[in-house]
Amino acid sequence: MSVITSMSSSEYSTNLLSTSTPVYIEQNMSTTAISSLQLAASNLTYVAMMFLRCYCFVVIPLGVIGHLMSIYVFTRRTMSNNPCGMYFLAATIVGLINTCYTLPMRMLQSGFIDSDPGAYSTMFCKLTWLSLYSIRGICPWLVVLACCDRYLSSCASVGIRVWSSLHVAQRVIPVAIILGILLHIHVPIMFKIDIIPATQKPVCYPPGPPGTYRVVFSFFNLFYVGLLPSFCMLLFGLLAFKNIERSKRLLVAPSRNLVTKSIEKNLKVNRHMFRMLFLQVSVYCTTGLTYSISAIYTAVNASQPKNVFQVSQENMITVVVGIVSNTGPCLSFYLFTLSSSLFRKELKKLFRRSKPITRPLRENTTQTAAIDRPHRTTRV
Repeated sequence: MSVITSMSSSEYSTNLLSTSTPVYIEQNMSTTAISSLQLAASNLTYVAMMFLRCYCFVVIPLGVIGHLMSIYVFTRRTMSNNPCGMYFLAATIVGLINTCYTLPMRMLQSGFIDSDPGAYSTMFCKLTWLSLYSIRGICPWLVVLACCDRYLSSCASVGIRVWSSLHVAQRVIPVAIILGILLHIHVPIMFKIDIIPATQKPVCYPPGPPGTYRVVFSFFNLFYVGLLPSFCMLLFGLLAFKNIERSKRLLVAPSRNLVTKSIEKNLKVNRHMFRMLFLQVSVYCTTGLTYSISAIYTAVNASQPKNVFQVSQENMITVVVGIVSNTGPCLSFYLFTLSSSLFRKELKKLFRRSKPITRPLRENTTQTAAIDRPHRTTRV
């Protein structure tokens, strides 16, 4: 009996060892999986931060220099007498504010670890995102107004063309800016500081606090920043292109006496404005729609449970798509330069004025020396 008992106890200890070993291995495997997820999440966060830093360090100086040059060009007589040029000037000024304020603020919020001031101040969280979303929404709608102006100026009806004027542009631009701010008045009311469940850190969410408001606000951004301005840009752009082609068919071999120099100059400026507008519309439509779709995806999946890696994935997508959507407002100068020779011609005048004019002075000194030089007389 004693032998049997000893054997049963040894068998029991063996069975206990055999059952506890898989549990220990499973715990090690789960710990390894969690650590690997945390490492992958840290890598994604680092990649997003480095991308944001590099983008801001490159775009901010290029954008500031480009916008200042664009302001110079659009304040010249050739451009400032055109209402579309005034819309471009307003969009350039708003883009300069976007470059000097939005990008540094986004780099401060997401480009470094635990450096978001909005995560520790509710007032800063509310006012910052009110200004960021307002500036983001105003820029594409100013381009929409420029597209609408091109359509109005190309219409055959005089009653419609009269709406394409500097008088109308000077009144529509302030109204568009005020409406862009009033439409985001809900941001300081609803935005607040939340706690990230995966990391237990305070955060002022860029898409808004999780819940129904975030979903509604994402669809609002989809229509206000993405679909609606893109649709209006394409609609007025195609209508303007159709009117221009129709006018070309009507004016077959016009007489040079009937077409004055002022009309030719106006037609030339309108063509170049349309080219500049076409490239702007393409960039705004692409970046605006991409940002809106990513915001909706993040809002719809906000209520689902996620691990640390999935949270880092969504944060990286939000950061990258959100910062790339500033390409149109920040780098419009380079789009203007690529699309219009008239813009490049006006820009060259800036550099020509900065150069010292030495050649005419040399010619004048040569002529003066020739006058003062005594004439030689030949003796016979």
